[in-house]
Parts: sequence; C-alpha cells; structure tokens
Amino acid sequence: MTKIKNTNFFIVLLVSFSLIFGIFIRSYNINYEDFWFDEILSFWIADPYISISESLERHRSIEQIPFFFHLILKFIYKIFGYETHVGRYLSLFFSILGMISIIYLSLIVKKNNFYILSLFLISTNVFLIIYSQELRPYSLVFFLCTLNLIFFLKIINLKKNKKITFITFTFLQILMILSHPFTLIIFFSIILFSIIEYLKFNKKLYDLNYSILITLVFAIFYLYFYFTNTNTFPSWIEQPGLKFYTNFYFSKFFGSRLVGLIYLIILLYLIAVFFKKFIKNTDGINIFLLIIILSYFLPLVYGYLFKPILFPKYIIFILVPIIILISYLIFEINNKKIQKILIAILVIFTLGNQFTETNIKQFFNERSFHKPQFTLTFKEIQKSEEKYFTFDLNFSPNTKNYVVEALKNYSLKLIKKNNLNIDFVSNENFISSNTNKIWLICLPNVMISKCNQPGKKFNVNILKEIRFVGINLRLVNKI
Repeated sequence: MTKIKNTNFFIVLLVSFSLIFGIFIRSYNINYEDFWFDEILSFWIADPYISISESLERHRSIEQIPFFFHLILKFIYKIFGYETHVGRYLSLFFSILGMISIIYLSLIVKKNNFYILSLFLISTNVFLIIYSQELRPYSLVFFLCTLNLIFFLKIINLKKNKKITFITFTFLQILMILSHPFTLIIFFSIILFSIIEYLKFNKKLYDLNYSILITLVFAIFYLYFYFTNTNTFPSWIEQPGLKFYTNFYFSKFFGSRLVGLIYLIILLYLIAVFFKKFIKNTDGINIFLLIIILSYFLPLVYGYLFKPILFPKYIIFILVPIIILISYLIFEINNKKIQKILIAILVIFTLGNQFTETNIKQFFNERSFHKPQFTLTFKEIQKSEEKYFTFDLNFSPNTKNYVVEALKNYSLKLIKKNNLNIDFVSNENFISSNTNKIWLICLPNVMISKCNQPGKKFNVNILKEIRFVGINLRLVNKI
C-alpha cells in the first residue's frame, strides 16, 4: 500500500514539474523582444478600433495565414486593451492548453504512464516554446490539431455511437482547418486511415464518414475563399535541397542537429521494433505515422509541381505524432533496461537543450536578440536632436502602403509605451517639407527589403549610421 502511495506521489510530482516548468519557460520574459514583421502585421490586422470588414481587408492585402487567428486576437485586444504586450499571452494560453491536451491524448492512446513522458517532451520542446512567445497562430494550430486527434481516437474506439462526439469532432476539424491550411494534412491522414480501415479490416466507420464529408464540403468552399482573399503562400521559400533532407528534422523541431538526430534514431528504432503493431493497427496509432509521412510528402509534391511551400512552423503539429509515438512505444518495450536507457537519453538531452536554446540561458548568460530592436532604435532617436523618423523600404507598390501603415501603427504604440517624444513622418512629407534632417529606419531582413544607399530615393547624404539587430538606423540630410 505504501509503495502504491509513493508511486502515485512520484507521478504527481513528475506531471506537476513538467507543467510548471513548461508554463514558466513559456511565460518568463515573454515580451523581452520586440515584434518582428509578421507579428507587427498581426497586431495591425487585429486592431480592435476598426470593423471586422476593415480587418479582413487588411488581412487580404498582405497576410498569408487564415483570418481566424486574427479574429480571436481582435476579440482579446477588445477585452484587455490594444497594447503591444497583450497579444503574446494569447499564444501562451493556447500553448498551455496544448500541453494539457497532450496528457488527454496520451491517455486515450493507452491508459498507462507514458503520458508523463509525452507531457515532459512537449513541455520542454524548444520549437514549441519559441512559438508560445510569438504573436502568430502556431500555438493555436498545435492545440486544435491535438484536440482534433483526441476526438478522432475517441470515435474509432467507441463501442456505441455518440452523436455529440461526432458533432464535436466535425466542429473541431473545421476550426482546425480555419487555423491554418496545412492542417488539411491531418484531415487527409484521417481520410486515408478510414480507407485503410475499410480495405484491410472491412471496418465501416459510417458516422466518421459523414463527419469527413461535411468537413470536405466546408474545406472546398473555405479554400476557395482563402485563396481568393489571402496573399497565399510566400514566394521566399526555397525548393528543398540536400540540406533539407539532412537537417530539416533536426535543428528545426528539436533545437539542434544532435538532439533531433537522437529523436529520429529512437523513432525509427521503435517503428522497426513494433512494425507488426503498425500492421495490425490495433489501437489506432497508424494515424500518427500517416501524419508524419503526409506532413512531408504532400507539401514536397506540391512544391515540386507548383512552388515550394514547406516551412517548419507550418507543420508544427508534426511534433504531436512524433512525441506520442516515441513515448507510447518506449513504454511498450518489455525490456525495462532498454526502456530506462531510452527515457534517460531523451530526458538528459532535452533538458540540456534548455540551457542553450531557451530562456533558461538568461540566468547565467545575457540573452541574445533575434528580432528587430525597435525599442533600442527609438531610444537612440530620443537621445538625438532630430526627433523624426521614417521608414526606408523597398517593397512592391501593391504592398508598400500597407507595410508602412503596419510599421507606423506598431512604432507609435511602442513609442507611447516607453514615453518617448519622437514622431513618424511619411516619405512624401519629408521630401516636400523644409526639414533637412531625419532618421531613416531600414529593415534588411523584411521580405524583399534591402538597406541600399538611400541617396537616389531621398536625395540625401548619410550623416550617421547605427546598426541594431534587424535594423539599420541612418541619420540623413537633404542635399
């Protein structure tokens, strides 16, 4: 009896540690860095002081992700205030829900203690931590995909039909697709799974088929709306070369090539050991393998046929099947020694990642900046005699005005937040005004923008140049 109590206490301790650590590392200094360009766009689109139709028009003009996330964000800003620091907490919220949902998903797969390992690997995953602190929809995508898989597994394991489960599942599929078009990969995986079940096991999933049919009809109409009202996929994604096939699985999803390689080797080893389990598909785990395969196969095929679209964050949900499969299959190993070795390897290397790739490094080393340092730039302008700035951009005429408006909106909010006495001047007003000097802000890594010599465009001389992360700041005067 005492042994059982001690075991239960230890389990509670491990689960609590994983959740608390995951929440802490995601929330600590969440607004340490300023917004990067995509976050600035989301901030501008979700302005609560404009109508939904105006937000939709802004979204249509320049954005590449669906509007659903911005609609939620707009609602959040309406409630909590339109301030720069508010929005990222929405991503944090969905990330926390994602961690909790992994517990539930694991228990549906099998009611043993493997959920402890899957929770730990999810809560400490570097890739997920990064996007939990970003004002973009990827934490939402991860959560909705996990939730969708929960209800899918509930359906295929139902002993009797429960209409509410199918209705909920259908609704979740629609929400999932609304969060990002790449989630269609999970939907196609479910379709393929159903076909395999029928052909191989003669298992007829009538209610599931109805749900799939409803979702398919919605997806067709939605995709038409999406591709006609959205800027679709970016043109800067390159066709995958050799580096993609040797590195994509590694540093992108797990923080480093070494840790990613360890995960990949363990996953392939476990699939090989339990290959017969996948053939029999006794517990629905084939859906996870299908998602992993299709997450690469479908975007790659589309990329070679039309244009490259595969980018790590677009398939953030791939971490669900990878980690679920690894955790579940490790606990299926009869050899306890091998089981403990594999768990120890994953825990040690995953925790080690925290000291090199996440906020933990701030406690013993100065945190580096990766996103444009707008705040430091504006404080530098504040120290000078010239209190006016404008943006030196090289965008296409179709998007330039929207880009300037988005940057202006964010800049003025940030300036107000820091109580600075500087102001924005448009390019046109500067050229036509009597003002001789002004600060030019160039963002060299934003879309197609290049920080070239501004002389031809503005007819100016550069008096001073200061470089921050992601920003070139130049003081110029008219010739």
